[in-house]
Amino acid sequence: MKIQKKSLLMAGMLALTVLFSCKKKSDDPTGGTEGKKAKITISLSSEFKKAESDKFDVTVVGANATGTTIDWLVDGVTKKGSAITVGTDDFNGGKTIVIESASSFYAGNLSFGGFEFGATPFTVTYKIEVNGKIIDQGSERIVKDRDPLFIKQYQL
Repeated sequence: MKIQKKSLLMAGMLALTVLFSCKKKSDDPTGGTEGKKAKITISLSSEFKKAESDKFDVTVVGANATGTTIDWLVDGVTKKGSAITVGTDDFNGGKTIVIESASSFYAGNLSFGGFEFGATPFTVTYKIEVNGKIIDQGSERIVKDRDPLFIKQYQL
């Protein structure tokens, strides 16, 4: 069961990366410089423990109108790459992480989720903003053997 849940989460992340690589063309002559800005805030409660085999990942990607991926700020630190992932090690012990687009983007994708293998449930609280407008926010209690798995996906 442990491998199946991990495989499902990883397959979802891979699918998002492949999906986003099929970029959309635009007539925007600015190359997306007048596009969107995003801010993602995710908090895990102190019950989240890597030692209990708890798992949680966040993957975000954004690109301008020419298809060039943008950088992201993770707690104020610039992260470069085609897709940025923040994971279990980053959230261990319960933490709040803020991810913001470092520049404007034309299209973006966000996926996050996790599961509990230990005996102690944890809580995830999230807030997704695009151009200062709240797209979604909420809080979920993650328990062992939750079915379906906790997974959220957004087009930014």
